Amino acid sequence: MADETLKDVIHDIEVFKEKNVEQVRLNINNEISTLKKDIPQELNTDEFDLKIQKEIDTKLAKFHDDLDIKPKALYYSLKTDIELNENITEKELTLSAYNFLEKYTKNKVLKKILKELKKENKNG
Repeated sequence: MADETLKDVIHDIEVFKEKNVEQVRLNINNEISTLKKDIPQELNTDEFDLKIQKEIDTKLAKFHDDLDIKPKALYYSLKTDIELNENITEKELTLSAYNFLEKYTKNKVLKKILKELKKENKNG
């Protein structure tokens, strides 16, 4: 049962990552469309568009990779916390998850979000 649930969580994380990458791509393309109005016509070529798209693809691939939150490792880390302390509270377990994710993610934005979540969890 736990393996199936873990597989579902991993799948949901992959879907989440893909949706976020696509949303960022849409936002970037909308912004580019707006900014293209200010680019001189002689610079606004297909070659220029291709160069921009290649750079966007490179940055989005890095963004996608940096969103790796290692769900299996998180699952086993939390399972270990429960095994070591059967009386652990949900709040403590949540804080443990935030600490784990903050420690192992490469994504700076996600790190900032996790820091804020940790503050809220401690205060709330």
